[in-house]
Amino acid sequence: MKDYVAGEATWRLPHIDKPPGGAKVLLLTPGGMCVVGPWAEWAVAWAPLPRLTPEIKRLVLEAKL
Repeated sequence: MKDYVAGEATWRLPHIDKPPGGAKVLLLTPGGMCVVGPWAEWAVAWAPLPRLTPEIKRLVLEAKL
């Protein structure tokens, strides 16, 4: 049994793909954890956040009612 689900997205190395300055991204910590925040030099790798489609955004807004 898998204990995780992974899609087609992959981690990006900052010396190959420069992270965007100031924007929230997924950060891979040295301990292997994923956190959200702006790029920081302590991070091992980064990945863009998933896109929020109009349908998902609508569902999120409806759930807050």
